[in-house]
Amino acid sequence: MMIKEKWQQELSRVQLTEQQKINLMQTIDHSKRPKRHKNWTIVIAPIFVFTALFFLYLITNDPFVSPLNQASDPVTESYENEHSAEVIRRGKHVAIISLLLILNGVLATIVFFTMKRWQKPKIRNLRETVYRWRYLLIILSPFIISGIGSTIHIFEVDMQWLRFSIFMLINILQIVLLFYFARNRTGKVCCPHCGYSYSKKEQRKMVCKFQLELRCPSCRQKLFYSKKYRQIIGGLSMLTTPTIIFSSSFGLPISLTILSLAFYVPAMFFIVMPLYLELTEEEEFLF
Repeated sequence: MMIKEKWQQELSRVQLTEQQKINLMQTIDHSKRPKRHKNWTIVIAPIFVFTALFFLYLITNDPFVSPLNQASDPVTESYENEHSAEVIRRGKHVAIISLLLILNGVLATIVFFTMKRWQKPKIRNLRETVYRWRYLLIILSPFIISGIGSTIHIFEVDMQWLRFSIFMLINILQIVLLFYFARNRTGKVCCPHCGYSYSKKEQRKMVCKFQLELRCPSCRQKLFYSKKYRQIIGGLSMLTTPTIIFSSSFGLPISLTILSLAFYVPAMFFIVMPLYLELTEEEEFLF
């Protein structure tokens, strides 16, 4: 902290623009100040507890693990076989939902604690609160996962809604993974010529319109999308088609497919793609 305060005092005496001071302070933070990362791995440690308790719950509570009663009546025996098969299918769906919840929770926690893009006071306070109450959250999390499975079994949720839940969790997992591998974790997109910082609205506009010719609104110099960004944006754009095709394998009605895509597509364009936005002063060929 002494190093940071010293450099802040020095910066106050130097005649620089606010953007130059911000860029210089970020450089100082990354190079000079000792890094003190919170131990967010403690928060996601219960993944093993989730898995163990969930499968323990399945083994002790699901009737398909116990042997079927031998019945002389063929109708009764057929009904028991069908009921057992239905319970097995439901148990598999619950297991998949629980594991997807665990994966999404682990990756979302890592992103939440490492993404520097979200620096609003409310977000910082929420991070501090989560870290302070981490032990309580670790204790409660397995019971929450177990409660979800119990609720599905008690109320006998329709299989179609279980498949829809799995499909939505897979879409969320895609988005969380893209957050996890995001290149621009600070949310700063600047002009390489004059250092002009683009607002979030301007970033989303550049992503959605994808103009062939860009000019900085400050210095009016010509700008180009970087080679890496164009490659990534092409791959992200093509994710929508496999997602639509993949939905047919779940046997979902067209209304639920449209509902899931109404969430997935805007999230990709307005939230995920700006994380990969990068501008250069010279045009780079794709290949």
